Amino acid sequence: MVVLVTGGTGFVGSWTARALADAGHEVRFLVRTPEKLARAAGALGVNTSDTVVGDITDAAAVRRALAGCQAVVHCAAVVAVGPGAAERMERTNLAGARHVVGEAVERGLRAVHVSSIAALSRPGLRRLTADLPVAPGLDAYGASKAAVDGYVRELAAQGAPVDLTYPTMVMGPPAGEQVGEGTEGVAKAVRVRLVPGREAAWNICDVRDLGRVHAAIVDRRLRPARWVAGGVHVRLSELVPMLAEASGRRLWQLPVPDGLLRAVGRAQDRVERVVPLERWGLRTPLTAAAMEYYTRVPVPDNGPVERELGVTFRDPAVTLRDAVAGLRELGRL
Repeated sequence: MVVLVTGGTGFVGSWTARALADAGHEVRFLVRTPEKLARAAGALGVNTSDTVVGDITDAAAVRRALAGCQAVVHCAAVVAVGPGAAERMERTNLAGARHVVGEAVERGLRAVHVSSIAALSRPGLRRLTADLPVAPGLDAYGASKAAVDGYVRELAAQGAPVDLTYPTMVMGPPAGEQVGEGTEGVAKAVRVRLVPGREAAWNICDVRDLGRVHAAIVDRRLRPARWVAGGVHVRLSELVPMLAEASGRRLWQLPVPDGLLRAVGRAQDRVERVVPLERWGLRTPLTAAAMEYYTRVPVPDNGPVERELGVTFRDPAVTLRDAVAGLRELGRL
């Protein structure tokens, strides 16, 4: 099939395109910057010659990109911080979904929407399953993903051939210079040689396996469904030795109480309401939402992905090793 991929200049989109190509599909891209596409998906050996230049918020460009396609994997989304970020994310991400997924449904195409654990997360969530209702969102990004999720679920409820995937902490080897937020987290941990928290955990989702999930959905043409692509749940006591072995550096687990980390996050958010921390370069990753995600990581239910799609997530030690090796090649470590 000819499969349109949005977000092909990013980490997940590039590896999804690679998986689709490996499965024998022809990949078309909708991107704003073809040169960036060549440095991302192109760096993975994907043929990027079939490209439509445009934005997901441009309905005409989306229609041109979908012409002649049989399926679409919608990976593109805006992640922003700072003044106006919430409005920009919700406006752009929802408009993009309406144009890409909505237009695909109008044409009778199979559509895969890449959502996020952020659309389902709520305080105290213990197990991540695909049947969870959409959550309000712990932060502006989560709220934007929840809004889009609600729209796409409504299409599916009306019988449209739309699948949704819910990745967690995606990491692995870079796509050119694109490493993704999860791999950025690996780089930070290795650089400071400390991983804070007592009972926290990481859900390590290898980006190559996530790509295989998307390709399997397109390829097998199963009944449309929602899929948790959660990866492997790794507690900090297991994670620190894995990171140490992968990096060849000595790392420590800093046993800060998880409740204290959440309190620090809430405190920063309160300060930020009156002080422009972002503008002054004082904002840290320790936001209330980030600490909620970090300290209360739910165990993912990967059963349906393994049984129905035939995708098993690889050993997280391999993912970390390959992520570190890629970061070193880029001079990021």
